[in-house]
Amino acid sequence: MQQDAPSTTQQRSADQSTVPSAQSIITDISSSSLEPTGIEPTTTSEAAELTTASTPAESNSIEAQSSHGLDSPLLPAPIQPPTPPLTPPPAYPRKYVAGLFTFEQLSIFLIYPSTIAVGSLISIVSPPESYFGLRTNFFNVFFVKNGWFWTTITFMVHCIRLRISKPSKLAIRYVFATSWWFLFTQWFFGAPIMDRVFVGTGGVCFVNDPEAVPGQERHVHDSWSSFGCRHIKGEWAGGHDISGHSFLLTHASLFLWFELLPVIMERGPLLRQLNTKIVFVTLALWWWMLLMTGIYFHTFTEKVTGWLCGIAEWAIIYILLPENRTLTTVVGVPGV
Repeated sequence: MQQDAPSTTQQRSADQSTVPSAQSIITDISSSSLEPTGIEPTTTSEAAELTTASTPAESNSIEAQSSHGLDSPLLPAPIQPPTPPLTPPPAYPRKYVAGLFTFEQLSIFLIYPSTIAVGSLISIVSPPESYFGLRTNFFNVFFVKNGWFWTTITFMVHCIRLRISKPSKLAIRYVFATSWWFLFTQWFFGAPIMDRVFVGTGGVCFVNDPEAVPGQERHVHDSWSSFGCRHIKGEWAGGHDISGHSFLLTHASLFLWFELLPVIMERGPLLRQLNTKIVFVTLALWWWMLLMTGIYFHTFTEKVTGWLCGIAEWAIIYILLPENRTLTTVVGVPGV
């Protein structure tokens, strides 16, 4: 019995020697993780080539790993926020015709000299009797005589539905248009420009006085404006009487057209809005009254000079200034 005890102890020692210790297992796992099976360890030159062939993002990740040690997780390269693009300058309509007009602008521009030409031809052939041939017709007295008032109302109707970045520029364009109308037809340091042209070319105000000496009933009054002459029931005669109707109807129509055109070209659904329809009704009335002026009133040269004066402010603000970026910062661009 005493001889069996040592044998049992020896058997247990043998069994323990056959079981691998925990420390040896951990050592084996660590060595296997450092040298994975099936992958040959790279030499120093091969490692340099792999590092050179890596992408910038991978290089940044490797540098981040080396700076934090082997046990640190592989971090992606930091994402740089994109650089915001530069704000482009405002878009200007591309010019197609003579370097000045788009096709749409040229079409609108030609409406008014063509209307005057057609009306003048009709007046030469045989103008038909018409209610519109009377100076006292309702449309002439109520609308055309107050033409800039109705143009202003129409312009406001157009503007109230717009969402523009700089409304002050829109107001500046309106002030320029109104100032030109006022200086030409109402006051220019005394008589308006159109009356100064008339008097300067030999025009006078004739007044009929039934109580005067026989043979002197018709005499010249010293009135220097058409308004003053009408006030004393006189009559302008002689001189070059620029057609105020041709001026007003052309000037007002081009002003409305070129404020409206860029908006409806960019935002087609606005065509169906009531505001746009009101603008078109006003433009149609102004065109019709210009045709009646061409048929029944003034000479051809008086109508042409009225048209030329009517396009003067429009040509500067809407055609020439958009070509100069510096000056455009003052008046802006319609629809922007």
